Amino acid sequence: MKKTDLKLIACLPLAAVLVSCGRTAIDPNDYVEVTFDGMDTVAYAHAEVDYEKMVTDNLKAFGIKSKKDDHAIERAAGKLEKYLSGELDKSSNLSNGDEIVFEWDDDDVEKLEKKYKIKLKVSDKTITVKDLDEPKKFDPFDYLDVSFTGIGPDGQIQLDYSDLPVDYVSFYADPSYGLSNGDKVKVTFGYSEDSAKDECFSQGYMPEKYEKEYTVEGLQQYAAKISEIEKKSYDKMDKYAQDRFMEDVEDNWENKELKDIELLGVNLYVPKEENYSMKNALCYVYKVTTTLKGEKAEEEPATEAASTTAEAATEAPTTTSEEKKDEGTTTAKADEKKEEATEAATEKKEEKKEEAKKGEKVYYYFAYYQNVLTPGDPDKEYDAQSYNEPSYSNFFGVSGDAFAIDDVLYVGYENLDDLYKAVEDKFYYECKVETNIKKK
Repeated sequence: MKKTDLKLIACLPLAAVLVSCGRTAIDPNDYVEVTFDGMDTVAYAHAEVDYEKMVTDNLKAFGIKSKKDDHAIERAAGKLEKYLSGELDKSSNLSNGDEIVFEWDDDDVEKLEKKYKIKLKVSDKTITVKDLDEPKKFDPFDYLDVSFTGIGPDGQIQLDYSDLPVDYVSFYADPSYGLSNGDKVKVTFGYSEDSAKDECFSQGYMPEKYEKEYTVEGLQQYAAKISEIEKKSYDKMDKYAQDRFMEDVEDNWENKELKDIELLGVNLYVPKEENYSMKNALCYVYKVTTTLKGEKAEEEPATEAASTTAEAATEAPTTTSEEKKDEGTTTAKADEKKEEATEAATEKKEEKKEEAKKGEKVYYYFAYYQNVLTPGDPDKEYDAQSYNEPSYSNFFGVSGDAFAIDDVLYVGYENLDDLYKAVEDKFYYECKVETNIKKK
């Protein structure tokens, strides 16, 4: 028994050689097929190993008698796929001329060689990428129209595009809202460069650029400084306020007359903390001079009075030859009387002026615009979102933005300090104040 065993052991090396000599050599690379999808520079590679053909080409080595034995062929192909596999080292963003490698995992090859009469010549396979179609280049931003809408600092960007040579790719802006003039906005073609590139290449096109920067311009903005308001807009709002004032003069003034209205300047109020309802308020301040009806002093021209008095003072009877000797004395006295008359006429005129002033009343009027915009809109009466003028009540006593003296109503305030305080009290927010009104 032992002797027999020794004989068998002695024969093993020879048997192994015989088995080795009877094996079928197979190069797995012969059964690897690599295909490409997409355009040059962004193509994809797909690798596939035809295990069934590896078996059918070597039926005897796998112990299979006929190609009709589908079950045996599938079982052998499954074993090959289980113990012999591989993958490409690179499979995306491929260009003509690139070299990619199919790398085998041959850790379990011995299991296959023990089971079947095969010898697998496993080595990595290098493939050169070629014959990829060249995409058509285009600049997607040639098809994009960018505009800005709304009011800064709450403006928005508008992206309009049509006739793009590709479908399923859109433009995106960052940021797209909360914009002011001068802000920078980055617009991208596609949600990401890779996704846009893939989609375009699948349709035979290649974008030349994927992003572009735009500067926000042309938005109306809420004025933050008086200097930001255009002169046309400034004058237009002044005119609107004075026109409204004159309408009130014509319709409601009964016992006083307007002598003068003078624009002293404006105060610009800007909330210290951001809020949505009030961005600013521009207050026009006017000095109004009135006279009471029936009390206008009649003024006599001083020159006329002086002339009349002077003429009277210089009248004298015709002199005789005997009286000529007193001519020098008479002329001096006439000049003295003429000078005294002129002084008297001037004093009389000043007295009349003072009497006229006693009938004048000076007070201060305001009108303010909330949320003033710049640049102005030529199609609007005033360049703000709202116009506000004094409001008051005259029911059992005057209250609000008005006062009365001897039953004469004046809409406004007797001094600037009271006017400023009243205007500021109308705002619900603490404001920074800029003024161009000179202190008098």
